Amino acid sequence: MSEKDIKKLPLKHILLEAWQYCKTNARVNVLLVVVAYIVGVAALSSWKSVFFWPLLVIIYGLWGTYFRYYFGRKPVFDMIVLANSLVPSTKIVVLSVVIVSLLIVLPMLPLFINITPEFNLAYARFLQGDFEQKHMLILITDVVFLFISPVIVYRPFLAWISALAGRSGSLRFAWSKTRGNYVEFLLLAVVTNFSLVICRWFIIALGGNDYITMLLAAPLFVYFNVVSAKAYEFFFLEIDD
Repeated sequence: MSEKDIKKLPLKHILLEAWQYCKTNARVNVLLVVVAYIVGVAALSSWKSVFFWPLLVIIYGLWGTYFRYYFGRKPVFDMIVLANSLVPSTKIVVLSVVIVSLLIVLPMLPLFINITPEFNLAYARFLQGDFEQKHMLILITDVVFLFISPVIVYRPFLAWISALAGRSGSLRFAWSKTRGNYVEFLLLAVVTNFSLVICRWFIIALGGNDYITMLLAAPLFVYFNVVSAKAYEFFFLEIDD
């Protein structure tokens, strides 16, 4: 693929198109927001219990069915397609877990280098430091993950949508089709993450909790799934045609 063949994601246009779609299909999307809120609250309530895992299966089936509905695929609920879509989704999860695990271990790397006993002692105290220090390390990890999320999350997510649409779920193919769009997907990641973080911060600042946060997070989550569907259409529509 030459540089002139690279398609640049028109992020502003995609965001506006997704908003227009949500308004045009208000009834379906309001229903989906209600369902997303219910399953989100259920997940928050059960994540430490055995009931969390079957709930994840339900959530997976819900969003898989939604994307098939969005693209007009029949039947809307298809167990075979959902099972096939587990290939790209599992790769995304495994890739993300590996990267996050490496990011968590990375701050401890200087301890394994064993520079000097004094340095090791001082650095170990820093890692075990107060609340502000730990939050700084978490913030650094989040920022690093944000910068690599276009490669390991957002662009591969289109491969999952492609599998649900009955097309190729190849991560390599999705990376190829979206080549040259790192900045665009990074901006999408910033918009997505920033919106959810601001939403949670606003609710917590007012004395609320995660259950109340879900009231704002559910519609945002639905909206950004529509944005992902629009992004898929932009890069893969000629294949479906």
